[in-house]
Amino acid sequence: MTTSFEMTRAHTRRTRDWSGTSEEFGAIEVFSPKDLGPKDGTGAKVQGTVIPTALLTGFSLFGGDPRLTGAQLWVADEKVRLRRNPWAVSRERRALRLTNEGVDYRCTAVSRKKYAFTRPGLAVTVTESGFGRKRRRLTVVIDGPAEPVDISLAVLFSRVNRSQLTLGGAFRAGFSTIFNLLADNAARS
Repeated sequence: MTTSFEMTRAHTRRTRDWSGTSEEFGAIEVFSPKDLGPKDGTGAKVQGTVIPTALLTGFSLFGGDPRLTGAQLWVADEKVRLRRNPWAVSRERRALRLTNEGVDYRCTAVSRKKYAFTRPGLAVTVTESGFGRKRRRLTVVIDGPAEPVDISLAVLFSRVNRSQLTLGGAFRAGFSTIFNLLADNAARS
């Protein structure tokens, strides 16, 4: 069974917040919470009428989307384990792996604006499209029987910096890490 729904930009300026309605899962909203303290970094939060609330916190440059490096994820106030191999070359090995209540999930970048969120028996593909602020759309295609927690986790990553899951982003992050370590060592000398 394949179903889909669209999310549009929320009416907030200069953000990538999304809101939409699914026939099966009701109203869904993805946004950056404002109540995080400075030590918590930035975050992405999803909430809705049927889906459980999920929060991912991480650090970012210049207050943008949270990065996957050092990120922490909670679903319905329970911590979810995140794993990834930052040195992997293939797309499948670079994928982010999550374990929530004994179910293994995988978030794989297809391109810069498209990613797949999978678990055994389910594939959710999320694609960002459109030009200009008012025309941006987030299309969520669900292939298989989905539960509310699956949708909550899948749309949450639309508000997360997933560049480290692509090969180009992995190279940029690797070079950035090396140069930051060199600069840090030079400053300490």
